[in-house]
Amino acid sequence: MSAYPHGLDEMIRLPRDEAAALLWLNVDESDPAQAAVLDAWLDQEPANREAWLRAQAIWSGFDGAGDEATLRVLRRRAAKASRPLSPRWMAAAAVFVVAIGLGLWLAERPVPSLPPPVVQASAVFGEPDLVSGEQMLTFDLPDGSKASLAPGSALDLAYDHGGRAMRLVKGRAFFDVVPDRARPFTVEAGGRRITALGTRFDVRLDQGPLRVTLVEGQVSVARTIDATDGPGRPVVLAAGQQLTAAPGRDLVSPAEAAGAAAWRETSITFEDKPLSEVVAELNRHSAAKLVIDDPKVAALRVTGRFRTGDPQRFLRTLAQVLPVRGEPAGPGRYRIVRAD
Repeated sequence: MSAYPHGLDEMIRLPRDEAAALLWLNVDESDPAQAAVLDAWLDQEPANREAWLRAQAIWSGFDGAGDEATLRVLRRRAAKASRPLSPRWMAAAAVFVVAIGLGLWLAERPVPSLPPPVVQASAVFGEPDLVSGEQMLTFDLPDGSKASLAPGSALDLAYDHGGRAMRLVKGRAFFDVVPDRARPFTVEAGGRRITALGTRFDVRLDQGPLRVTLVEGQVSVARTIDATDGPGRPVVLAAGQQLTAAPGRDLVSPAEAAGAAAWRETSITFEDKPLSEVVAELNRHSAAKLVIDDPKVAALRVTGRFRTGDPQRFLRTLAQVLPVRGEPAGPGRYRIVRAD
């Protein structure tokens, strides 16, 4: 490993926020010499640690903006930098030149949100009424309940005056149900019928056998008439339990209820994780997939907050902080390779 070319004395002479930006974008914490510089600078004053946190938040803000116009601004500022620094250090300095006037606004500005579309449903099953593409989508159902679909999922609705029925055709869905004892809320999936009155639960068909995780309330899970594994007694789940469909007798086990709802988050934060792990987690939230063939690229460390369901935005951001780039690798696939 090479020695870190900029020592603690130089970091102390720089404005605190600029030093934080340069350290955050350039330090390889797996290198003991570089990690020592960072640790010594952070330990010098409490204000240094605050600047370090601001640096991460500001860069995450650029990820939130993430468009080509912003990146062009950064490149123009970097090209005009007068300090005789390497290109990556010039870019880091440019980040904070822009950040003073723009970055904090990007990191902290409220994100406008549109209300979920209200869905119209027929009284019988047919073609899927709700289909998600490459991003997670949340819908307002006709009764005021909500259904969130993971990428690549499809849900068929059948609402009438006597009940609220739906069928998960594929993928994964999270339901936030409005109580209505006169109209049971049912979801059919994988040969099972889940019945709820007012509750929050997760149904997963995308990996392995059917799994139902109850976050709040109570649901009953019974085999449907056409279940391939025969009849069985209905199973009642309490909050924090998960049912896994199995021949003969379904299995009930404790579950991390928070984890069942976590996939609906629109961004994920990583702290010094290998790029391979980051990619694997982001792929869980997107129908479009990222792939890495080069072990050295897979081992690169990543810290930051990234929006889920948008691999192209992630690749643009990643290319600004690591020596990599993204390239098409077939329909719905992108390969991360070393930058030329």
